[in-house]
Order: sequence, then structure tokens, then C-alpha cells
Amino acid sequence: MIEPGVAIAAMLALGGLALVGLVVAETGLRVAGVGGFALYARDPHSIYRMASDQQGRFRRRARWRYDRFGMRSDADVDNLAGRIVVLGDSVVEGGLHLDQRDTLAAALERETGHPVSPVACHGWALVNELGALAATPGWDEAAALVWVMNTGDFDTIGRGENELSFPTRRPFLLTLWLLRRHIYRNDPWWWPWGERVAPPGPPRPELRDRALAEYAALAPHLPQTVVIVGHAMRGEDIRAHRFLDELVAVRPGTALVVPAESPGWSEDCYLDFIHPNARGAALMAQAIAPYLPRKEP
Repeated sequence: MIEPGVAIAAMLALGGLALVGLVVAETGLRVAGVGGFALYARDPHSIYRMASDQQGRFRRRARWRYDRFGMRSDADVDNLAGRIVVLGDSVVEGGLHLDQRDTLAAALERETGHPVSPVACHGWALVNELGALAATPGWDEAAALVWVMNTGDFDTIGRGENELSFPTRRPFLLTLWLLRRHIYRNDPWWWPWGERVAPPGPPRPELRDRALAEYAALAPHLPQTVVIVGHAMRGEDIRAHRFLDELVAVRPGTALVVPAESPGWSEDCYLDFIHPNARGAALMAQAIAPYLPRKEP
């Protein structure tokens, strides 16, 4: 039998080692810049968006900055008037692994020489995007609208309610927060709590009809130049989805661009199953730019 004093001493030693380990892990993560991620904010129009006026670097490498509207931009503007607006979700926003200079908006600005503003956030779907656009001043005076979408946007609405996926405040202990986030987002089959990624469900006509109706209401006030971009996931034939054609038909004269059909596009353009890397974003910009106004030098 183990003496009570020995057991207590062993427990204290293990507790001390655990505390030291936590301090070392916490220090290492913060020095490495893993906590350098952006925060979200609740929004009545799009349900959520990125918090305004923040900047930083993830892992001390990928730079990000968000303007007063919570959009990933280096420009300080009061409204969208006269600017090319790129509307979308994380494909447009870029994510933590893409530097600000490598985002689609930045690439389009280089291609056209025209000022570009993104209206985009992680996890948004069509209804989120339309709500955010209509709530941003000057949207109806933009020079052009580029609406980037994928098939995952058709049958859902992004809620952004969980702090582990959409944090609105800095965690006190980054190590424990990251552990909870990892379990929540990548939980094993036996874990009773989590955010398991379900396979795509059947089309939801009510959400598609809502998106069509809201887009049709905005369409008369949109700029003359409208481009819809169908961004395909790895190995996907996005033109097989007829809903894309329904959206294009709402506004006569709308151009439809499918970057995956562009010369040079390959699986090397993806960071994962859907998000473009810097090369992918650059090729997307090259495919879209011919349909947009250019600023004369």
C-alpha cells in the first residue's frame, strides 16, 4: 500500500510538472505567433463579420488588416463608391495562411490598377453576403461587382455562433483554447460534443429562392459591370450546378467566370479542398480582370 504522504507528494509533483508544461507550451505558442488571429463581431445584417480596425500577423508571417467595416483591406475608405467590390466568403477573405498582399482583392487591384474592396468573411453563404453588401455604404455606387461563390454557399446560412470557430475575444490560456478548438473541429467518432463536418445535404429550395429574391431586389441598383465567379472545389464540375445559371440570369449582361477552366489552373492552386493559395488567387484575378474596368495610367 502506498503511504498517504507519498501519494500526496506524487500528486503535487505531477501537478507541478503539468503547470510547468502548460507555461512552456503557452509561451512557445505565443512567441510563435499562433495567437495572432483576427476576431469576429456580431452583425445584424450578415449575422456576423470580422471585427473592425484590427491588424496582426499569424505565426508572425501572414499579415492581415481589417478596415472600419471589418473587411480585409489596407485602404481607409468611408464607402464603396467608385471601387470594384469583391463579394464572397473565405475564398475572397483569404484566411490565416494567405498574406494580405496575396488575397484575391489585392491581386485584382494589381491586375486592373483600380481600387478594390472586399466584402467577405469566413463561412458566409449567399444570404450573408447580400446582407453585408447592402449594409455597407456606397455599394450602389461601386464601379463594378465581382461575386465569388461556390456550391457550398447555395444551401445554407452562416451563423458564426461558436467561440471556438469564430472567436470574438482573446482566450486567457491559448494552449487550452487551441486544444478545445482542435477537439471541437476534429473530434473522434466517440466524442459527444463537436462540430462534425456533415456531407453535403440535398438542395434547400427555400434558401435558394430567398437568395434569388434578395439578389433580384438589389440588382437594379448594382453597377453596370457585374461578374459572377463560380469557384470550383477540387475535382468539381461547377457548371453542372444549374443554380449558378439562375443567379446569372437575374441581371442581364452578367459575366460568368469559372477560374478552374483558365489556362494554368491545377490542383496546385489550392491550399485545401477549396481555398486558393497565392498562385490560385493570382490566376483567379487574371481570369476576372478582362471583364472589369481598368484605371488608365
